[in-house]
Amino acid sequence: MSGRQHSRRPQPSSSIALFAISALVIGAGWFAYTLMPEGGRWPGAGAPSATPAATATAEASTPPVADATATPPAAEPTASVAPAPATSPTFTVAAIGDLLFDLGPRQLIAAKGGKAPLAKVASLLRAADLTIANLETTLSNRGTAVTGKPANLIFNGDPRGIASITSSGIDLVSLANNHAMDHGRPALIDTLAALDKAGVGHAGAGLDSKAAWKPALITVKGHTIAYVTATQILPAHFASGTDRAGVAVGRPISRAVAAVRAAKKKAEFVIVSIHWGIEQSYTPNAGQKRDARALIDAGADVVLSHHPHVMQGIDTYKGKLIAYSLGNFLFPYKTVEGRKSIILRFTLGPKGATNITAVPVYLGQWGRPVPQTGASARSILGKLASSSKPMGTSITIKGDIGYIKP
Repeated sequence: MSGRQHSRRPQPSSSIALFAISALVIGAGWFAYTLMPEGGRWPGAGAPSATPAATATAEASTPPVADATATPPAAEPTASVAPAPATSPTFTVAAIGDLLFDLGPRQLIAAKGGKAPLAKVASLLRAADLTIANLETTLSNRGTAVTGKPANLIFNGDPRGIASITSSGIDLVSLANNHAMDHGRPALIDTLAALDKAGVGHAGAGLDSKAAWKPALITVKGHTIAYVTATQILPAHFASGTDRAGVAVGRPISRAVAAVRAAKKKAEFVIVSIHWGIEQSYTPNAGQKRDARALIDAGADVVLSHHPHVMQGIDTYKGKLIAYSLGNFLFPYKTVEGRKSIILRFTLGPKGATNITAVPVYLGQWGRPVPQTGASARSILGKLASSSKPMGTSITIKGDIGYIKP
């Protein structure tokens, strides 16, 4: 995979066969022997085999469950393993917006296969050490459409879409949004199982509130990253509970703040995604700005968010990067402006987010993202620049890339 130095899936644990060691000591005029106990293990036996860099694991992994009402068994405890030393002081990140595997993308998958929706941008996404997206739909053919929402706003993505996610190198997805429960618990179970099987980290939804709030943890080039996500946009019955499947609710922001503080104790870097804001608004509202700053004050290193279905400006606070809305990325949206999008790329390290750039894409037929050049690229980047300028962020367009300077 271009630009990557890590495997996509967790590697199986190694094991050491049972052995016995015997020794015979012979002294002058007498003898004795000492035999080591059978069944002894060398220190470290049974520890997981080393992986080069990024092994994505949601803290609460959900195996496939046939019975939609059944709760998967708890994961067995594993031995604590010290993280490998960092192989580089920095790593690169690519962040994208909403992924929808229903409607046009479902038609494309039926015609050309599961990898087709992201095929034209896959190499760009794989080039980063860590790639993050918002999964705006479930991956399932099961479940019953939720009540209380317009039928045209109820989605259930084609399960074959997981091939797009894996082939394009997406490592982490947020499930905290207003479509995660569109087809109820069965579809959510299928989605969690598909992501777990593929080794894709996820956060923001689960079979109870504890699972929904657990961050995804991933190691990239020896750096541990926690991914915390929540949504402020949802039908009330989508909220997770003590014994109810659903999403992590990020309003008020206090619980997300607490989750970030807890994650910072486990990870070197914390990346946060909140589903928030007003649809088709290019300007973050006062609540988004306030909450983004509260998350950074709690320890977040980057805030990468979604929901408005258009790009909002790029901002910083205390030197930390904020993308209030990355817009759509795989989505047959109803407006031309809603089909303009970017791949936000940056380097993350001791100095925070640096080398920040934007690669313009347009969501064409089927809502599929296609990299843009020339006048189209300048149009997309120009719109992002005008939205970012009031925040003190400048974007210089060179060739077909936007160079972002907070």
